Amino acid sequence: MYKHDIIAITVSTNYEDILNIIISQNCKFFKKWIIITKISDTKTINVVKESNYDNIELLYYDFHLINGKETIFNKGGAIRYGQEYVYKNKDYIDNIILILDSDIYLPDNFTTIVNKINIENDKLYGSAKRRDYWSEENFKKNIVDFDYIYCRYLLGYFQMYKFNSTYLYNNSTDCGTCDKIFTFAFKRLIIIENLEVKHLGKANVNWKGRVTHNDFILNNDK
Repeated sequence: MYKHDIIAITVSTNYEDILNIIISQNCKFFKKWIIITKISDTKTINVVKESNYDNIELLYYDFHLINGKETIFNKGGAIRYGQEYVYKNKDYIDNIILILDSDIYLPDNFTTIVNKINIENDKLYGSAKRRDYWSEENFKKNIVDFDYIYCRYLLGYFQMYKFNSTYLYNNSTDCGTCDKIFTFAFKRLIIIENLEVKHLGKANVNWKGRVTHNDFILNNDK
């Protein structure tokens, strides 16, 4: 049995409704959780601060600028900002880095699953399954709305690797391709066969940033 300390990096802006659901579950699995938002997103900031977890740290980023020029949503630059911040901390050198979307709910046995894996250099690890839930009601009742079929590509909702400061996201104009490009840096992509995660909300609707909350229905929205 291996023991892995995990540093998670999450971009989260305008996801305060979903973050509020997943934060207590996911937080317990991480040594440190870096959550990146914009300084004007007071709802997200309040969710994090009111949760009062001492292993969560907020970073602030301007998602709409690349080298001073306006862009749609620079998710790649935000993740890179989080990666560079983590890489500067020598306490994290032997740790595992997990890039995780703010709408992913990890399973109760997540630590047990990960600690059985010898996580090696130059390999990127992802989940074997992802179940999508379009409402809080279906999530709580475990009624799956959609079985995600692209897990084998190890996209940005869950990307885990051994600490290495050469692995960096690139700037991006939206959320659509930066995670795919990141996978090219690794020699091998590894599917964690017994890892299933839950995704709260509809897939592929927020590539330009989350503008509305129509992709996930809370119980009190009805």
